[in-house]
Amino acid sequence: MATPFHDVAFGERLSFQNVVSHRTKCHYTEMAAQFDEFVSRVEATGCEPVGPLFYSLNNVPMDEMVDIETFLPIRQSTFPRHEHFLFHSYVDVSPLLRGIVKGEFEEQTEAVYTQLLATLEANDLEINSPFYHVFQKDPSPFVLVYVGYAAPKQGAS
Repeated sequence: MATPFHDVAFGERLSFQNVVSHRTKCHYTEMAAQFDEFVSRVEATGCEPVGPLFYSLNNVPMDEMVDIETFLPIRQSTFPRHEHFLFHSYVDVSPLLRGIVKGEFEEQTEAVYTQLLATLEANDLEINSPFYHVFQKDPSPFVLVYVGYAAPKQGAS
């Protein structure tokens, strides 16, 4: 498989154990506040985050409203029952195509989506997952963006 983009890579994987998640819909400008609130609420249960915060974008936000599921790996192997959170003993998504958002997040994310979609099209592959965005644990100037792919089904038109 080939890609004309320097920061795009095939065969990537998201794999974490003991993950808490929460799904919500909000205006895209409220996402950072949603992430902060999610982490605070997880920590308030006594659980310790050990991995990067990441989220899936589960819609095309035409009206500026996003449907996101936020994920956070924790040290503990259990999580107290909670009405708004789910606990996953593991999250494993592969194969993934990866791009990197550098600099201005809002502007550059669209460019990375375009690169990922063009790479899939050039290799005759189909999307089979939402876009995942993985924030680095330390303050860093980039976000990793992933999307799942598969060969087209035989007989599909």
